[in-house]
Amino acid sequence: MSVNGFLLYQKKNSWLERWDPRMKIIAIFLFGASLLLTHHIVLKTAQLAMLIIMWGIARLSWKVLAVTVLSLSIFFLSTMIYQAVLTPAPGDIMSEWGWLRFSPEGALRGVMMCEQIAGIVILLSLLVRTTSPIILAEGLEILLKPLKKWRLPVHEAVMMFSIALRFLPILIEEFDKIRKAQLARGGGFHRGGIASRFGGVLPMLMPLFVMSILRAKDLAVAMESRCYQGDEGRTPIRIYRFGFSDYAVFIFAVCNLLLVFMI
Repeated sequence: MSVNGFLLYQKKNSWLERWDPRMKIIAIFLFGASLLLTHHIVLKTAQLAMLIIMWGIARLSWKVLAVTVLSLSIFFLSTMIYQAVLTPAPGDIMSEWGWLRFSPEGALRGVMMCEQIAGIVILLSLLVRTTSPIILAEGLEILLKPLKKWRLPVHEAVMMFSIALRFLPILIEEFDKIRKAQLARGGGFHRGGIASRFGGVLPMLMPLFVMSILRAKDLAVAMESRCYQGDEGRTPIRIYRFGFSDYAVFIFAVCNLLLVFMI
């Protein structure tokens, strides 16, 4: 699978893609808040299972989900060690397993934190993989439009966000090309000890940094040649309206957040 397949939107014509982008952002925010605020292991596990079901409804690749979760293995392991072994809370009952002393209550807290990290990552992945960068930027700009009254550069900030989403897979593909070129020349960071591997990263980052500046310069020249002046005098190409599904998703997200405070 290509790098773009792991990072950005791919059209699948799923139910999630038809949601209004504004409602997607609002629902992601509400569901993320419920994930962060809940301290009930059953509810947090149910929320994570629901996100996995939504992944299937979105017709996204299960391979991508597996790679996304497995890439967090180091965070999961460090979180479990920190919660169960290094910093048990006062009053925790310590259990011994050979030479190792750990707290079952801390392990439970570690599991909840791992579920929380995985849930937030899956939430953000669902957002960017089911919404094109342009539509996502338009929805975000509409939601932040009231901030323009305080003369905040909403349009410029959203535009930079959209450009960053588009540049990310391009930069990773360029990094992969540079890595393969270094390996073909006998370089790279896959040989030797830790010091030599870190030293091998710099020769790959410098050309990538220079290439990023050149791409940004070309983009700036292209925008100036087209007389780009921000959102002055611009009209929207799409008019968004909430549908029945959007209201249903909003009600579900609010009820899920209220359930956190009720339990």
